[in-house]
Amino acid sequence: MGGQHTTTTDTARGVGATVGAQVRRLRAFRDLSLAELSRLSGVSRATLSGIESGRGNPTIETISAIAVALRLPLGDLLVDVVPQTPVLQRGTAAPEKSKQELLERIGAGGLSEIWRVRIAEAGRRIDSPAHAKGTVERIVVLRGALRVGPVEAPVELAEGDFVTFSADAEHFYEALRPGVDAVLVMTYPAAS
Repeated sequence: MGGQHTTTTDTARGVGATVGAQVRRLRAFRDLSLAELSRLSGVSRATLSGIESGRGNPTIETISAIAVALRLPLGDLLVDVVPQTPVLQRGTAAPEKSKQELLERIGAGGLSEIWRVRIAEAGRRIDSPAHAKGTVERIVVLRGALRVGPVEAPVELAEGDFVTFSADAEHFYEALRPGVDAVLVMTYPAAS
């Protein structure tokens, strides 16, 4: 029987690594030392150090105490906010009356900017250098069609499509049709 088998231990190790990376990133963003986070959370410095290095296997109670000390929802420590590849959501059909759709929740621990991107001519391309490590961009196309994303892995978006991608590599925005109108939300890992 070929194929890979994922064990509960592998899954726990993956969650532990994610929690560790998030705790380390968000503690640094809050400008807290390990000692300060230990005092605020009631979790020992040794335990925190183990969690941040990915060696720990923290209980939900420990993660919850850390989340409270960092003034964050518990879920912000359990999810890696930086996508490894672009995450594309296709637009949905227009509703008969009205519809609200949550495209994505942006967790705490960063600075977000909202940009409007308009490109009048088809074929026009805007190149962007890599942003700070951990920067994430989210784009929804309101009108037109857009090719966007990391130079190595761009995606094509039609009206209503939404994409999330890591912007810490060179990336671009290219109009596939005239009259592109899109909204971009850029989230940095910490205030500049």
